[in-house]
Amino acid sequence: MPVPQGEWGAPLLTPLLLISALSVSAQVSVIVDREVNAKLGSDAKLNCKVKTPDIISQVTWQRKLSPNNENFLTYSKGEEPMHLTPFGQRVKFLGNGDLGGSIRIPNVTLADQGTYLCIFTTFPGGTKEAEIKLVIQVPPKITLEPTEPVLSGPSPSPIAVCRAWAAKPAVNITWIFSEARYISEENSTNYENGTVSTCSQLVTVPLPGHNGRNVTCVVSQSDGKSMESWSQTLTIQHIYYAPEVKAKVIAKDDGTIQLSCRADCNPPATEFLWKRDEMDLPDNEAEELGATRLLSANTWKGYYACVAGNEVGYSSGYIYVQTVTVPGTCNVHYIPLILLIPSLLINIYVAVIHYRNKKRERYRNSECCLRFRSNCTPILRHIQRLGCCGEDHAEAPTDDAGNATLSVQRDNQHIDSQGGPSPSSELGGHDRGASGAILQCTSMTMARDPDSSVEDIS
Repeated sequence: MPVPQGEWGAPLLTPLLLISALSVSAQVSVIVDREVNAKLGSDAKLNCKVKTPDIISQVTWQRKLSPNNENFLTYSKGEEPMHLTPFGQRVKFLGNGDLGGSIRIPNVTLADQGTYLCIFTTFPGGTKEAEIKLVIQVPPKITLEPTEPVLSGPSPSPIAVCRAWAAKPAVNITWIFSEARYISEENSTNYENGTVSTCSQLVTVPLPGHNGRNVTCVVSQSDGKSMESWSQTLTIQHIYYAPEVKAKVIAKDDGTIQLSCRADCNPPATEFLWKRDEMDLPDNEAEELGATRLLSANTWKGYYACVAGNEVGYSSGYIYVQTVTVPGTCNVHYIPLILLIPSLLINIYVAVIHYRNKKRERYRNSECCLRFRSNCTPILRHIQRLGCCGEDHAEAPTDDAGNATLSVQRDNQHIDSQGGPSPSSELGGHDRGASGAILQCTSMTMARDPDSSVEDIS
């Protein structure tokens, strides 16, 4: 019995067609980058290629717009690309029509951001598409500026402002202010094109020591895959404070003195006033030279004060001047002393020579050397009375014969009393004195040190 066509034909044919369509569709694959990031003003490349054994008949690019998508470029193998819109006129086709269909968008703008469709038409597989999201990154325009001048004091105040203008995506701002305590205050402004401006203020207790120091603003931006940072540095110079005054005195070569006044303040001091003993220095005694004064000698001694002022306030520095030594005058007092040195040395030399000569003469006149042929022992004072000192050979003086004879006799008597031989028997061959005895005295030159206190007699 034949099967009715209306009951069996359609049910058997429909599943076969579905299986065939699914097998063909499964063989077509479009490969793209799901998201592409490009900086404002750069070129954006949208990669797209297909993997299929079918014949590629056409490549089409669309942008998702509301309410309908927009075709802006098509390409058929063997033909030139067709740029269908003004936007499409900017786009360059990079594919060859076989397996590649990439494009490049030069000099991208914020308007170029969006979702793009890459569509391949194949035979017999039909069409296959994939989406690419193009994200435009806008680097910030960074400015770092000081605030209006602030007064040094205990209250926290903003001292610097860092702004990152019209960035996309929004940025993060941090500060570097070494060895100082601070906080940051931040606010943002969003715009219709998707950019964001961020403003950050550096807040601290302003101190005079902050002037001249650097503060750095660091701006960071992330595109979701990588982080990029920029920085700017500012030197703080706008913290105002009243003068801190120091005074000093400087001696000048011309006999005057200079009073110097140093005022540490911001802004610089514009007014200086010198006083002595709480009175203004008269103009006829001092010449004003900004922060200095030149004074004559009759105005040196006193208690001086320098008053310095700027637009913040006034302050004073004090110094007491008693005596001043002018440089170069102290060396004059050494000239007479230098001239006296040769004369002093000559006088010392002459005195030493004279002293040594006198000492030698004294020893030479006080030394007598006697030699006796007998065993008698002479006494120095007796020898001196005989006049035998300082001569090579001398006899007893005869000017007073009686005295000399008497002395000899006394000596002989003394010797005899000791039990020694008589001088007369030993010296029998010589002339005798009145008492029949004579003493021969011979002096001998002694080799000795004049400074020695020991006498050598032979």
